Amino acid sequence: MSKNTKRSYQWISFDKDKCISCNKCVDYCPRDVLRLEEDGIPFMKYKDDCWYCDVCSYICPKGAVKLEEVPYLIK
Repeated sequence: MSKNTKRSYQWISFDKDKCISCNKCVDYCPRDVLRLEEDGIPFMKYKDDCWYCDVCSYICPKGAVKLEEVPYLIK
């Protein structure tokens, strides 16, 4: 018999309209998981290594980086 349990995990999102490509989120990431696209927008290159510590969100001067809760279902 399976039991459905609601859980969530964290995910980092980047608002392209707010981002000024200052590179602070990339520079201050303690796990070095962020990189910049060619257009200067950050992305998570190494998702499995991220601690979701929220440093990138805290250091962003424009509030373009957010740590979000994303639900998923475990059976």
